[in-house]
Amino acid sequence: MQQLKRLFEPGKIGRLELKNRIVMPPMGTRSADGMGYITRRSINYYAARAKGGAGFVIVESADPVRESRLPMDIWLYDDSFIPRLKELSKAIHDNGAKAAVQLVHRGIQPYRVGQLQLFNRPVKIDICGPSAVPYGPPGLVPREMSKKDISDVIEQMSEGARRVKDAGFDAVEFHGAHTYLLACFFSPLTNRRTDEYGGSIEKRTRIAIELLLLTRKKIGPDFPIIFRMNGSDYLPGGVEIEEAVKRASLLTQAGTDALHISASLEGSTEWQEPSYMYPSGTLVHLAEAVKKAVTVPVITVGKIGDPFIAEDILKNGKADFVAMGRALLADPELPNKAREGRASDIRNCIYCNNCLRGRRGEVPTGDRWQTRCTVNPELLREGEMDIRPASKPKKVMVIGGGLAGMEAAGVLARRGHRVDLYEKQDSLGGQWTVASRVDDKKELYSTLTKRLIKGLEESKVAVHLKTDVTAGLVEKAKPDVVVVATGGTPKGLDCPGISGRNVVQANDVIMGKVDVGHKVVVVGGRLTGMEVADILARQGKQVSIVTLNALGQNGSPPDPNIFRTLRQRLIDAGVAVFPYSPVREIRDDGVYVNNAGHLLFLGADTVVLAVGVQSDNRLAQELEGKVPEVYCIGDCVQPRDALEAMQEGAEVGRRI
Repeated sequence: MQQLKRLFEPGKIGRLELKNRIVMPPMGTRSADGMGYITRRSINYYAARAKGGAGFVIVESADPVRESRLPMDIWLYDDSFIPRLKELSKAIHDNGAKAAVQLVHRGIQPYRVGQLQLFNRPVKIDICGPSAVPYGPPGLVPREMSKKDISDVIEQMSEGARRVKDAGFDAVEFHGAHTYLLACFFSPLTNRRTDEYGGSIEKRTRIAIELLLLTRKKIGPDFPIIFRMNGSDYLPGGVEIEEAVKRASLLTQAGTDALHISASLEGSTEWQEPSYMYPSGTLVHLAEAVKKAVTVPVITVGKIGDPFIAEDILKNGKADFVAMGRALLADPELPNKAREGRASDIRNCIYCNNCLRGRRGEVPTGDRWQTRCTVNPELLREGEMDIRPASKPKKVMVIGGGLAGMEAAGVLARRGHRVDLYEKQDSLGGQWTVASRVDDKKELYSTLTKRLIKGLEESKVAVHLKTDVTAGLVEKAKPDVVVVATGGTPKGLDCPGISGRNVVQANDVIMGKVDVGHKVVVVGGRLTGMEVADILARQGKQVSIVTLNALGQNGSPPDPNIFRTLRQRLIDAGVAVFPYSPVREIRDDGVYVNNAGHLLFLGADTVVLAVGVQSDNRLAQELEGKVPEVYCIGDCVQPRDALEAMQEGAEVGRRI
C-alpha cells in the first residue's frame, strides 16, 4: 500500500511550523450571526476540521472594509470583532492546528450572492472596481475607484491583518483571486486604467504590493502573509499562467511568505470550484509553474480529495502544501483517517457542488444561507446531530432503498431501533443508481452508495430486496413506525403521440436500456436533459434539445459551474437548443414544437423525455391512520435533490 510520507511531513510558511502539508482553504459558510460576529456553530465547524487532522486551517473570507461587507459573513472592520475571533483561534489551536484568516474586499461580488435584501434597513455596499467596465449581469457597471479609494482600501485591509494577529491567529491571507477586488486589478479584462494602477503587469499588481508593504510595517517581520492569486482567469483576454508567474515573483519580492494558486473570474467559476466533470487536481499545473519561479512555499488547490493524489503532488515537487476544501466539508476526519491507514473509511466528496447552493440561498432550510453537504448532513451542525441511543427502541419499517431510506435506516439502527428496509428493485440506490451511471459521476457517486450500504451491514439493518410493499404487508408486520421513502417516478407529457414506441425516458437512456438511433430530440433542458444530450452527442448522435424555458432553467437553477461546463460541451458537440419551445405533437418521425410563435418540426428517430420527476406517495396516503407513526422523506414528499434526501433521512433517523 502506498505510504503517505510527504503528506504528513512537517512544513513551514515563513517562521510558522505546520505539522503536515494539508491545508483547509477558506470556504464561505454564511454562518456568522448577521452582524459579522463568529457564532458557536462556526467555532464548532472549524474545531472539527482542526481535530480531524488538518495542519493549517484558513478561516473563510472576513470583510475588513465596512462598505464591502456582506450579511452572514465575518466582519473585521473594527476592533469589536476581535474577541469572538480570539475564541475561534483558540478552538483551532486547542484541537491541534495552526490558523489564519483570509481577508477580502469583495469589489463587484455583492451583486452575485444576492444577499443585499437580507438587511431590513438601508446599508451602503460599495460595488466598485479598478475600472467602470460592465461586468456580471446586464446593466452592472462598478464604480471606478479613485486613488484615494485605493489608498483607503489598502489602509483598511492592512488594519484587518493587524486585527487577525491581535486575535491570536498564526498568519493572514489576502484574497487576490476569483472576481474579488484585487483580482480585478490584476486582470486586463477588468482593469482598463491608464494611471499607475493599470496597464503593465507591474502597474496592475501595484495595489497588492502597496498592501503587502504597509501590512508588513503593522504586523512585523515574523507574522506570515499568504497571498491567494489566480494562475489563470480562464477567459480570453484575461490573466494567463505566464503573467501569473511574473506576478508571483513581484509579490514574493514585496514580502509575501507563501502563494496560494487558484483560478477563475466571474464567467469561469467552473475552474474555481471544479465539479465531478473535472479530473482530480485540475489546477495543479498552475501551482507547479509558479513554484518553479519563486522561493516561497506554494499551496495548490482544486478538486483534491484523494490523499494519495495529494501525496503524488507533493512527492513530484508540484507544490509544497495541498489545500483540501470540499473534501474536508464532506469528512473533517479525512487527514486522521489517511494518516492512520483508514483511507477506505473516508467519506468522499462527490463534487456535486450542492455545498454552493447554501451560499446562494437555494437550500430550503431554516438556515437558508448556510453551506450544506450532500454526503455529510452534520456539516455546520457539529455537536447538534450526534447519534444518541433511543430512549425506547422501536420496530421500524423503512420503505424505499434510495439515499433517503438508506440514510434513515442506518441512523435508526445505530440508535438501537429494530429496522427493516424494503426496496422493490433488486438492488439499493434508487434514483441515485441512475445518476451514478453517468460516465463523469460513476467513480465518485458510487462511493456514496457503497458507504451507505456498508453502514446498513454494520448496523445490522434487515434489507428486503425485490419487495413491493403494500398497506396490507405493513399492517401484517405491525411496526411501531413507518418511514416512507418511496421516491418518485419520471414525468411524462400531455400531448398527442406521447405513447409512441419512439418515446423513451432519459433514465432508460442513461442506464443503456434503449437504442435511440442516430437523430434524437431531448425534451427538457434542465440538468438531466443536458446530461443525456451530452451523453448521446459524445456517441456521435445528432441531438437537439427542446425546453419550455431557457436552457438550465425551470425552478431552482442548477449549479452554475456544472451548467457552464455542460453548456460548453453541448456547444462543442453542435447540439441544437430550442428554448421556450413547448411540444405540440410527437410523431413517428419527429416532434412538432412551438418555437417563437411558429410551428417547427424536428426530425428524430427517438424522443427522449427529461421533464422531471413526480412524487410517488401512494403508500403514505394508504397508511394514514393505520400505523402509530408515519414519516415521509425524500422525493415522495417533493422531488428535489440528493442533498434534501440525505438531510431528511439523517434528521428523521435522529428524531424517532
